[in-house]
Amino acid sequence: MTLDAKLRTECEEFIGEFGSLLLSTLNPDGSPDLSYTPFVDHEGRFLILTSHLSAHTGNLINDARATILFIEDEGVCEQIYARRRLRFQCEAQRLAKEAQNWNPLIDLFAERFGGIIDTLRMLPDFELFALKPLGGQWVKGFGKAFNFDGRIQGDAIHLNPGKDRVQGR
Repeated sequence: MTLDAKLRTECEEFIGEFGSLLLSTLNPDGSPDLSYTPFVDHEGRFLILTSHLSAHTGNLINDARATILFIEDEGVCEQIYARRRLRFQCEAQRLAKEAQNWNPLIDLFAERFGGIIDTLRMLPDFELFALKPLGGQWVKGFGKAFNFDGRIQGDAIHLNPGKDRVQGR
């Protein structure tokens, strides 16, 4: 198995452990906002259904850049400084309620999260976004960090801090 294939398998299994993700967006003044939201993993993108009462909804409407994070629970990690974590830089696409695929995509939320979605789909302030991964980083322990393109699509680069050090300093 190639490094890219091994990392992809590890990362996809890790994503499967989560029902929500941490979401970083940019406020209108350029400052960062950090929140969380439940998600549905669909066709290589992370779908989120969010309310206008959440700052991240307006932020994504105004600026499509976002970062998402999946991080190992502190209670089960072996070392607090080396929690497994997977980060993606994403581009958000707002999906219109009038689009043909809106209801079938909302149905995926109902399958995953139950009856609450029947209420949320009727509320006028909820928006559906697709977060498309552009690249990211998988950290699975000390000295075990990798950058990659897209959604772990290839070109994984093992980060080695010793390699980049300037000799003699």
